[in-house]
Amino acid sequence: MLMAPSHHVAAALCRANTIAPVVSALRIGLYALPAALHPHSSRGSSVTASHVASNTADRAFSAAAGEAAAGEADIGGGPLAGVRVLDLGQVIAGNYAGALLGYFGAEVIKVEPPRRGDAIRSLRTLDETGTALWWRAHGRNKKCITVDLHKEEGREIVRKLSTKVDVILENFRPGVMEKWGLGPSDLDPSLVYTRISGYGQTGPQASMPGYASVCEGVGGLRYINGYKDRPPVRPNISLGDTLAGLHAAFGTVMALLHQQKPGRKAEGQVVDSAITESVFNMLESCITEYAMAGIERQPSGSTISGVVPSGTFRTADEHYVIIGGNGDSVYTRLMAAVGRPEMGADNPLYANNSERCEREAEIMGVIEAWVAGKRMDEVLAIMKEARVPSGPIYSVKDIYMDPQFRARGMIQRAAPPEGGEEVVMPALLPVLTRTPGSTKWAGAALGHHTEEVLQKELGMGADEIARLRSDGVI
Repeated sequence: MLMAPSHHVAAALCRANTIAPVVSALRIGLYALPAALHPHSSRGSSVTASHVASNTADRAFSAAAGEAAAGEADIGGGPLAGVRVLDLGQVIAGNYAGALLGYFGAEVIKVEPPRRGDAIRSLRTLDETGTALWWRAHGRNKKCITVDLHKEEGREIVRKLSTKVDVILENFRPGVMEKWGLGPSDLDPSLVYTRISGYGQTGPQASMPGYASVCEGVGGLRYINGYKDRPPVRPNISLGDTLAGLHAAFGTVMALLHQQKPGRKAEGQVVDSAITESVFNMLESCITEYAMAGIERQPSGSTISGVVPSGTFRTADEHYVIIGGNGDSVYTRLMAAVGRPEMGADNPLYANNSERCEREAEIMGVIEAWVAGKRMDEVLAIMKEARVPSGPIYSVKDIYMDPQFRARGMIQRAAPPEGGEEVVMPALLPVLTRTPGSTKWAGAALGHHTEEVLQKELGMGADEIARLRSDGVI
């Protein structure tokens, strides 16, 4: 029952981009790089030959910048080696949770509907095979099988596979798994049964469908994000889904840890992760402040209310920098650096954050005017000298080329197990020094491991597998 994946595919691929010179000048070393076109991602767009024209130069850069090869630091298969997961998750939240578990060593068997597969396979930018690059990242390290859960024979396959694993992961609408006879009470009670939904498995809204776009609003994120005089703002990512997947993976590991206690191995439990509550969990002190002091936090643009000074400022060369000087000593150094030492924390008018909040407009105005008169590289150099936290606002291209991210192994690469072009993808986190995670292979083709899993796990013969395929069960 306990078996870690052995497949390992690692090589080098890196698509180059020029980084903004003003950012490069602040980093450790400059690289001569060919430019590559990176169109804006959109549903159904595809990668063309122009995106891979400079592979040779990119490989050289990857080595120089320290891009981590997939799995090269893997020690003992990761902390979850030996854990087995049956992943029935879908699209973003479920796939991200499964990816996290697989990255850190769990063997993940990913179940998808025959023929069409998981919806994430066709979202946003597609590779030359018509498969989403998003899937290649979120499907990493998973053994992919196809099973039609709408057919009883398909559900029976899942029931049998559930006896071979430690964890079930799913994010169907609450009640669907029970309708199929695959709910927690239908399966082995020792399983860790991890569920992701919009609103949780209980409560008056449990049965409602939940997308991150809606649940981020219900969970409070959209209300405090943006500007008071404009509609609430959505970050251009599915943050609620990813947070729900992260909470689901965290809860799974805690449930597995509980089973390590003496006499608790047979104690499974349900891990109930809701998108709304995963966002709610990020609200810091907002609930307490409202309940105890009647203060309802409002959107504050590029600043954070109640903390002064902290904000985004425009430079003379039309870049934006973030400066945070809210600690007393840091604040004093900041005001000295911008030429106003008399406004430091030794002045009773600015002695602590409460006093500074009363004079927010004055303080922020001084910093804004100072930054507006200097180039970004000048601002950041002066802030660095003064030991004041500051930095540029990076685009994805800037992150991709940044030596710090490269040195930390944040850019990884691997090929799909069926072969084909290697895929560059971000590392998954956190970084562990003794038992790090790794990318062993990119998301596999639909059903790539179906025969392998059915043969090895359920002892099915070739004739039975052929019959199930002919009947549309797999």
